[in-house]
Amino acid sequence: MSGFGLTQTPNVVQKQKLILTQHLRLFLSLVQMNTVELREYLEEQLIENPALEEDPDSSLDSEKEDPGESLLNELGPTETDYPVPEEFSAETSEETTWENQIPNQDSLFEHLHWQLSMTDFSELQKQIASLIIGNINEDGYLEIEFEEIARLLEAEGSSEVASDLMAEIIRVAERIRTTFDPIGAGSRSLSECLVAQVLDLGYERESSLVRAVENHIDDLGRKDYEKICAELDIGREEILEIEAVITSLEPKPGRPYYTKDATRNIVPDFYVYKVGDNLQMQSNRSFPRLKISSYCRKILADRANLTGETTDYLREKIEVAQRIVRCIEERETTIRKVMEKIVDEQREFFDHGSAHIKPLKLKDVADTVGIHESTVSRITSRKYIQCPQGVIELKKLFSRGVQSSNGQKVSLEKIKSMIREIVNDEPAQCAFSDEDISRILSMKNIKVARRTVAKYRKTLGIPSSSKRLSKEV
Repeated sequence: MSGFGLTQTPNVVQKQKLILTQHLRLFLSLVQMNTVELREYLEEQLIENPALEEDPDSSLDSEKEDPGESLLNELGPTETDYPVPEEFSAETSEETTWENQIPNQDSLFEHLHWQLSMTDFSELQKQIASLIIGNINEDGYLEIEFEEIARLLEAEGSSEVASDLMAEIIRVAERIRTTFDPIGAGSRSLSECLVAQVLDLGYERESSLVRAVENHIDDLGRKDYEKICAELDIGREEILEIEAVITSLEPKPGRPYYTKDATRNIVPDFYVYKVGDNLQMQSNRSFPRLKISSYCRKILADRANLTGETTDYLREKIEVAQRIVRCIEERETTIRKVMEKIVDEQREFFDHGSAHIKPLKLKDVADTVGIHESTVSRITSRKYIQCPQGVIELKKLFSRGVQSSNGQKVSLEKIKSMIREIVNDEPAQCAFSDEDISRILSMKNIKVARRTVAKYRKTLGIPSSSKRLSKEV
């Protein structure tokens, strides 16, 4: 009987491995915080994490070796030393002075509509988006079927073919769900909401994580790991990693907008001031500067006396501390780039006031800085800037534009200012109608429909021509 020969042959196997993007999740969370929220978060971390301590002498701009890196090298490699992603792809009812434009926190409806006003959607897409946003509940979920949206649009006289209209509705809904902040708003189900958030973290649609969320969200809730492992052909360890990512997501994207504070103390997040003919921008750094704890370094100096449990504990805390320090640095770098673009684009506003605001969209800033539109929205939401015009909300520096006859775009704030000037300069015993104002604007190369003039006039708190005339009489 012949014997069997055992030989070893190399075999290359391509296998997908789930990489936990804790770094990206933390970055997106930190970038959304204003100065007060960031200070509270970092103070909590200083209490909870012994590997962190305050460093009054550190500078975010200094280039030096990350002390957390050297400590982790001393402890040896870990399974969670994952690579850091290089890219994170990531109208008021009455006219008030800019100094007083510090509104309460926007509702989810208001926040989504503001982002819609900054898009380059066509008129049909804006109609669709308005219907979608108007039917999103407080948790962030869509409460109307796409077929019903199509019927409403057809009733309003849409000339689109039914199949083309449905395809457009699906495209607009996906763009709201995946690019508007909060990510997942406008979803029709929990799995659709979580998939949008997972993709926003950088995972591929073909990944086991996305497949688990799409097809096994109920099984995960029941902790039926065997069924998921069998159907996805993955191991138990990867299932636990999938579960860790999913539990970090927000099942109700509208949650941060549940309540609106009646009164709030506004702390500027940025300062813009003039020095001669130049504008200077400065961030509010009234939050702790952090570094890896010297106490941890002292303990590690006598590492021979540490138990395995203590070493694991230190490793975990140092990893978290290192991630926080890095994310704070990246947050400051990204926010500074966004602010520099905004300040550069709105130079005339800082020099001359709100009537000189230029058209600026989220996409304009995102393309320049190299980040996702939703990240720009996170950065500019609920943050304030103190400048020669007073303390204003950062998102007020974004404005849609109207194309003028000479090819240039004019911001809505500029048009509103022109309408107010026209009304203020109208002759005695004569009040311009909305049609008259529209013609006067047209003579100045700005084409605005009569209905649009009426809308802006009401926004400015200007009475109709008949009421203005009766007052004068």
